[in-house]
Amino acid sequence: MASEVTPHYGDEIAQIEPIGIEHIPDSERHGKPFSVFTLWFGANVELATLTTGVAAVALFGLNFWQAAIGLLIGNLLGATVLGLVSTFGPRLGVPQLVHSRAAFGFFGNFVPGALNLISGAMWFAVNTVLGTFAFTSLFHAPFWIGLVVMVLVQVIVAVFGYNMIHAVERVMAGILTLIFLAVSVFAFAHAQYHLPFNAKSPLGQYSGVSGSFIEAIGLAFSYLLGWTVYGSDYTRYLPSQTKPGVVFFNASSSNFIAAFWLELVGVALATIFPQAAAGTNPINLLTGIQPHWLVGLTLVAVIIGTITANVLNIYSSSLSALVINVPLKRWVAAILVGLVGGVVAWIGRTSYYLSFENFLFLLGYWLAPWTAIVLVDFFVVHRGRYTTAIFYDPRRILGRGFWAWLIGVIASIPFFNQSLYQGPIALKYPQLGDISYYVSFVVAGIVYLAMARRSASR
Repeated sequence: MASEVTPHYGDEIAQIEPIGIEHIPDSERHGKPFSVFTLWFGANVELATLTTGVAAVALFGLNFWQAAIGLLIGNLLGATVLGLVSTFGPRLGVPQLVHSRAAFGFFGNFVPGALNLISGAMWFAVNTVLGTFAFTSLFHAPFWIGLVVMVLVQVIVAVFGYNMIHAVERVMAGILTLIFLAVSVFAFAHAQYHLPFNAKSPLGQYSGVSGSFIEAIGLAFSYLLGWTVYGSDYTRYLPSQTKPGVVFFNASSSNFIAAFWLELVGVALATIFPQAAAGTNPINLLTGIQPHWLVGLTLVAVIIGTITANVLNIYSSSLSALVINVPLKRWVAAILVGLVGGVVAWIGRTSYYLSFENFLFLLGYWLAPWTAIVLVDFFVVHRGRYTTAIFYDPRRILGRGFWAWLIGVIASIPFFNQSLYQGPIALKYPQLGDISYYVSFVVAGIVYLAMARRSASR
């Protein structure tokens, strides 16, 4: 059982959050479900989301409508899953990766905990590269200066924690919406809607239209899947009587609207500026926007969007560090994640699009089976009823979820289809694209359910 939390936090914004991964008692519960909407909306109205749409055209070769339909399906899937896990927060009062201890066991959960810690630092690096590119373009500063400024601002917000993050997202969501609405007017007015599928694109030449379409679905799905492991981190302070349906609506709708919108803008811009879309600096997509005065505002939005996305990555990664028993306070772990992410951003500042695509696929490979197990555990095995002690009992070393997750990952390897590795089935049937997410999701969920029912029958 977690130790009792003594410092009072409440709804204080300017106080460093004293709570780490402990259960949130009723005395600390506060907030309204709409803050979940503004949080996720602000986190997704940013350049990394836009470049997901760009990749569907520049890497996979899809035309506007092919990319739009694929991204629509992927976002519907991802937003639904993220909405479901977000409902766990008010009901359980624990972070997302603390909840998965119920299925994975205390030490078995170290694996997804460590993977999420790495993923969060990598996400931080990916977004920070974009924000730094915008900073250097706007202020004509060297990359290293922009990088230092971006890292400092983001780390400071994450150090203050939950309340500060929600407050920043509430303010910035409105600003980002206004600026990107203006960008959308230009993008959709000038998009080349009738361009054909590009059979010579870097990845489309291997997989064809069908494979590229499936890849686009997976790209959008894995983008939101990357947030899924954070879901209840940002709802666990809500009052326990908060209706799950309201939480689900705010989390799923905000993610879907923001992600699909920005990805469509990215698709449109990629058809307008194909050379910039194929380059290594995504900021070049924005410098041709008209009227020219909008370019400066858009660069400001990129900087703000980097912050709104990355404070979540730092914060949830710091919680993951505590989940795997790193002996640090949450705010210290947040500083370290920011520093590591800054170093990775410096190293990976070239070849953005291909690195981004590979990163999203790698995320999906471990997150899809993890998500299936967490959903089955909550809705079928435990039916939402847990004792808090189950999340903090170190005697539960390895749970059934760990083995089901491992089986799901192994079963999906033959279906891997990306530039780092192609499995034998993907090589033989390139028109399938990459369906490994769906294979691992289904296999892990079925195996975990079978294990749980067998144990119950015994």
